[in-house]
Amino acid sequence: MARAHSGGTSEYLTQSAMMSFGPINAIHQHLSGLHCYADDRTSVVAAHHFCSCQSKGEDGVAKLRQCVIYDSDKPDARLIGIEYVASEALFKSLPEEEKKYWHSHKYEVESGQLVLRSKDWVPLAAEDLAEQPTMQELHTTYGKTIHTWAVDDHPDVPLGPPRLMMSFTADDQVDPSVIAARDANEGTSQARKQALRAGYLDTSYEVAPGADAWMHGGKGLRFEANEVDIVQPKEGGPVATWKGRQSFEEVLEGRGGDPASASGGSGGCH
Repeated sequence: MARAHSGGTSEYLTQSAMMSFGPINAIHQHLSGLHCYADDRTSVVAAHHFCSCQSKGEDGVAKLRQCVIYDSDKPDARLIGIEYVASEALFKSLPEEEKKYWHSHKYEVESGQLVLRSKDWVPLAAEDLAEQPTMQELHTTYGKTIHTWAVDDHPDVPLGPPRLMMSFTADDQVDPSVIAARDANEGTSQARKQALRAGYLDTSYEVAPGADAWMHGGKGLRFEANEVDIVQPKEGGPVATWKGRQSFEEVLEGRGGDPASASGGSGGCH
């Protein structure tokens, strides 16, 4: 079934000229990678991440990235999920129970599987140089990824519960024909990227304990919907209200998270 393109009409053009797209405009980075399901490592899903920097540490390095994920980089791409990318320091500070939802990026970066995408006219040498600070930073980060559309099972409509996703961690985990198809489509070479990155990455880096939980015990995680009693307002009592630790006004004004680590609205990381 053909998918309709989402823009181009006079109606869309008029609306886009009138509206503000602050969070979208903060996106500055396009990363192409491959994901697998936390409960099924026999399937691979193409994942195009469009990322902004949500907060930075005192050293100016991204503390938390947030990415929207599509299945391609085409105008009619399907929005399939989100990923949060945490620095090593932030990941290590998480509760142990939380860490099981997170995966490492060490192999993705070292192997060349994760690629910083650029426009077609950018020379290869310039792209290789531009990606170095990004890959050096991502090498020691950790991701929490949820896909809401399993396009391999349901290509037309996002059916079913959300799925926790994980990364690949070794050379023998992905069908070589998948890598070849991805490389051909994007004009890249995982093998060449791997050789290039071996020259500037510290490949002796060890993944922090708690990540890649599937590797320790062979058990995965699956989200399942459970029926529960609804918390209802009492008759005559308070109705639904904001219960967050910050004030509702602070959230509306974009002052979420730790003010000391805010990115200043620029959205920029390496």
